[in-house]
Amino acid sequence: MDNNIGIVLIHGAGLNSSIWVDLIGKINFPCLSIDFPNKKTDERSTDKVTFDDYVNAATDQIKHWNKSHFIIVAHSIGACVGLKVASNFKNELKGFVAIGSVIPKSGNSFISSLPFPQKLIMPIILRLLGTKPTKKAIENELCNDLTTEQTFRIVNEYTPESKALYLTKINFSLPDTHRLYIKLKNDNAMPGNLQDKMAVNLNANKIIAIDSGHLPMISQAEQLAEILSDFIHDMKAMDR
Repeated sequence: MDNNIGIVLIHGAGLNSSIWVDLIGKINFPCLSIDFPNKKTDERSTDKVTFDDYVNAATDQIKHWNKSHFIIVAHSIGACVGLKVASNFKNELKGFVAIGSVIPKSGNSFISSLPFPQKLIMPIILRLLGTKPTKKAIENELCNDLTTEQTFRIVNEYTPESKALYLTKINFSLPDTHRLYIKLKNDNAMPGNLQDKMAVNLNANKIIAIDSGHLPMISQAEQLAEILSDFIHDMKAMDR
């Protein structure tokens, strides 16, 4: 395996690649931070973006990166994109790490993977209120363990996503590779029991729980960098 293995970082809904800056500064591997396509504040324009547009944008960025081997590290709903993207890189992909992620079973959507009654309520919320939560909801669900400055940045940079990201049923075949689920014990957006179920859906080889809210790449960047580094080193040792 290439000693210079790379890390593809896929952020969650409403966020952007800047959430990974602190982590990248603490990890000794080449990193590619994916940005979702057509990030606009006008939700009507954003809703023209299909799920395939998300996948194709990430796939193109990875192809232009031209890395022979890499792992995908996907956060939250970004794992839905990452699972589909992984199908396009069966030879290059060496590992998949999910961070506080929803992992649908193949043929399901993000929303259909949620517990009852959320799977029934959320489509109604998306239709009536759109995909950008209120300021208070972002603060409470995403930023409960962040500083005031970090919270301000997340709230002010948060942008709506296409409803297709939430509603599209995706078919995928994740390559037979190393899989890690990072469980966030203080996550107000993803209950612990749901994360446990998602780790099972991923068929994770290992689950690591950390004391973090929904954005550990910001609140626990050093610990997350250590976990990812250990994952890659262990993966290389097993593949020798």
